[in-house]
Amino acid sequence: MAGIIAAVLGVIALAWFLRRLFPALFAAVFVLAAPVWLVGGLLLDLLRRPLAFLRPVGLGLARLVGFVLVLPLLPFIFAWSFFAELWRQFRPKASPAPAGVKPPTPMQAAARRTADVIDLAAFRQQRGKE
Repeated sequence: MAGIIAAVLGVIALAWFLRRLFPALFAAVFVLAAPVWLVGGLLLDLLRRPLAFLRPVGLGLARLVGFVLVLPLLPFIFAWSFFAELWRQFRPKASPAPAGVKPPTPMQAAARRTADVIDLAAFRQQRGKE
């Protein structure tokens, strides 16, 4: 049980650190980890009695990971979040639209981006035929 809690807390900590850097990578990891988690849980249920002697080893490893990895990193986690919030106010804001011009709605902006992609694909296809 402690190992599962340590794994979940570790994933949450990694998600916090990498939330802006590798969101697609995290999505892929979670998609791939879900079947592994389910199959691993099934195997653990089936092999619970034969592997009962490993329970103390797992608890010891979870405690070791907690003391060796998580506790020393806690100050850095709090400092990271503090400085991220502190520097958020210094980020440049998007320039507002000129006076009298309504900014496009999200649907209009998405349609415009889609049209640009289609135009680019048509241009590349036409250039490839020449």
